[in-house]
Amino acid sequence: MMRLKSSVIPLIACCSPLCSARDGILKHGSPESVGLLPEPLQQLPLNLSQYTIPANYGTPTHNVIHPIQPGGSVVIGHKSTIVSAFAFGNTSLYADSNGTMLPPTEWNPAKMDTIYDMASLTKVFTAVAALRAIDEGKLSLDKSVASYLPEFAANGRGNITVLMLLTHTSGFAPDPLPGLYEAPYKTMQQRIRAIIEHELENAPGSTYTYSDLNFMNLRFLLEKVTKIPFEEYVHLFTRELGMTSTFFNKGNNQSPSFQYFARMAPTEYQIEVLGDAEPKRPQPVRGTVHDENAWALGGVSGHAGLFSTAGDVAIFCQMILNNGTYGGKQILKPETVDLMFTNFNTAFPGNEHSIGFELNQSYFSGPMANMLAGGHTGFTGTTLVVDRESDTFMVMLGHRVYPNRNWASNNIVREAIGYWVARSLGRDVSFP
Repeated sequence: MMRLKSSVIPLIACCSPLCSARDGILKHGSPESVGLLPEPLQQLPLNLSQYTIPANYGTPTHNVIHPIQPGGSVVIGHKSTIVSAFAFGNTSLYADSNGTMLPPTEWNPAKMDTIYDMASLTKVFTAVAALRAIDEGKLSLDKSVASYLPEFAANGRGNITVLMLLTHTSGFAPDPLPGLYEAPYKTMQQRIRAIIEHELENAPGSTYTYSDLNFMNLRFLLEKVTKIPFEEYVHLFTRELGMTSTFFNKGNNQSPSFQYFARMAPTEYQIEVLGDAEPKRPQPVRGTVHDENAWALGGVSGHAGLFSTAGDVAIFCQMILNNGTYGGKQILKPETVDLMFTNFNTAFPGNEHSIGFELNQSYFSGPMANMLAGGHTGFTGTTLVVDRESDTFMVMLGHRVYPNRNWASNNIVREAIGYWVARSLGRDVSFP
């Protein structure tokens, strides 16, 4: 049995705002102090550590002996209290995409301050940015995107609403075709135009199709209505929340001298993208965004690009549970937060979706899934769940794509977290 590299440890020093008990600000406390059963949460670190051991986990790994993920950072919160916070496994292990091991002296244990590529968790932050624009009177869910961004009306998309982008019902295909990093595009302006003018796959409002194109376009829509660069508009509220390790790496700075580089987990030994463009992708990808399309957009997009720590994301989750406030800062109006727990996709059963969240999804929430459990996943292996019903959040940041995206899905790890949290709440549930 693998021993944990890190046991349950504080997220940050207790002089930090994260440890204050005022105004729904997160503090550390025992499970018993907030009415939880301690034993399941004591089991959680050891259970998750098992997924770092090479094994045959079935179809998702194509029957190849691999670990599910090399490591990660987890924070569980209940009633404004962090009841579990731990890092497990390692961040650096492999010398190539085949899994050749580095010498043990070059292994790096995962830590609570490790910075991970959040991948599609970026979409939740984009959604909150859109909700802030709504609160500011700059945006309306029911208005057409083209009423704000006239060039968006091309190719029969004039009746696509802001809500359709946010709920993946616009009719776009899952990804831009061709990829923004491929040969047809030589300039940034060509890539931006390809996004804004991209043809539809289905009639607007007729289907649910999870599409990065929706959130790519939201970036340009928000820049138009706020007159602020997208990354700065997001940073306005992450800074207010004290999320000091949350950022876009604008410009794809991949130098070890980049201020966050030493704490950033690698993602994948990935093929080079952008053709003959310079600089080349680092191998493994580290410091710059894993998603090739976000890379092609200079590291900033509405669908991917954010980096963060589990502690920072915990603050974000608590803000939502606090109905839009944290530490005396109002990020969203309470009635606006309600939109994050409202299913707008009643026409598409099984694809329940609010503004920013997927709802009632067991594949990442496990037994915690319900219509008031909103969450999201990221391709790199990241997860957040905010459960209004039980006043609980779950955060796991990891890098299951390291060293190779084809090794495994880590949904079983996501579900396992939901199982142990549900057990701690006293629920009689089955292991996924």
